Amino acid sequence: MPASAGEVVSAAERETPLVSILVPSFNGAPWLREALDSILAQTYRSIEVLLLDDASTDDTPAIAAEYEGRITYIRQPKNMGIYDNVNVGIAAAKGELIATYHADDVYLPTMVEEQVAYLQSHPEVGAVFASDILVDAEGREYYRMKLPDEVRGERPLPYPVVLNVLLSRKNCFLVCPTAMVRASVHRDVGVYRQDKYRNTSDTEMWLRIARRYPIAVLESHLMKYRHFHGNSSQRYHRLRTDIENHFLILDEYLERDRKLATPQALVSHEAHRSKDRLWAAMSHYIKGELPAGRQALGDASLGPIIRSQHVQKRLLVIAAGLWVALHLPRSEWLAERMRQRWHVKRPPRNTT
Repeated sequence: MPASAGEVVSAAERETPLVSILVPSFNGAPWLREALDSILAQTYRSIEVLLLDDASTDDTPAIAAEYEGRITYIRQPKNMGIYDNVNVGIAAAKGELIATYHADDVYLPTMVEEQVAYLQSHPEVGAVFASDILVDAEGREYYRMKLPDEVRGERPLPYPVVLNVLLSRKNCFLVCPTAMVRASVHRDVGVYRQDKYRNTSDTEMWLRIARRYPIAVLESHLMKYRHFHGNSSQRYHRLRTDIENHFLILDEYLERDRKLATPQALVSHEAHRSKDRLWAAMSHYIKGELPAGRQALGDASLGPIIRSQHVQKRLLVIAAGLWVALHLPRSEWLAERMRQRWHVKRPPRNTT
């Protein structure tokens, strides 16, 4: 714990900075105990745990009471949304380092220890992330994250590398519920901007940090990221037809930093945008909004898809099929097939 005024701070205390672990939660009672138990079982002991209850209507308050004395419980008077909720936690945190973990995931015992060790050995790095293990709602593993070659090696990553990988591959390497950020960096760059970026506020935060400080990603798989249980990300993408916030954020940063982007990264960025418009056209078809679907399809450009190294060429076949479907009378059977094939998220069959 931090020394009080007048106390001499020992070398051991300097080597074990307090880590504030923020755990935002909204109606996460089914998984909350497992998440909290995994955090409290960390091998790194100098931690404070702040459970940020975003006005849950389930058993979250009762579960929090079971951990009295081991966690700090902050309940919001009304639902704020995940990133405004996290901002409250950042303001309340006492630690030199601030980790934002999630209430429906599971953290391996050395997660905090390994992240702290990295930040201590790389004082120039502003934030560190870890690789994750994907599990289904019941906690069964089905995939282990593979980092892109451009960000491997656990080296400090300069901003141009981060920007170009986000343009080329979208965010496939900065896992939000593994983030550990120096408190001084949060004070420097400011809070999450949920009012503007909504569900993708984390991506904008990582870019904002990366413009001022190197960031890093550990290759060790240190947490289990739970999918297929209706979390906020899945709800956001369900039959979405508006432009994904990812593109609004990257376009904003390109206005200032386009000179740092490689030609191939820019091509891939446009290919991803075209894929987003194809998926919007499909959502419009499923909803019976054929004129809007034709407009979304018209906004997709096939040239970048053809030239990109990071977008599958099968999208060209999907685009052709959508063009035909959107120019014929709508078929309820086809709409349901599209919904089941592309929008109903199911865990892989070969879970272990």
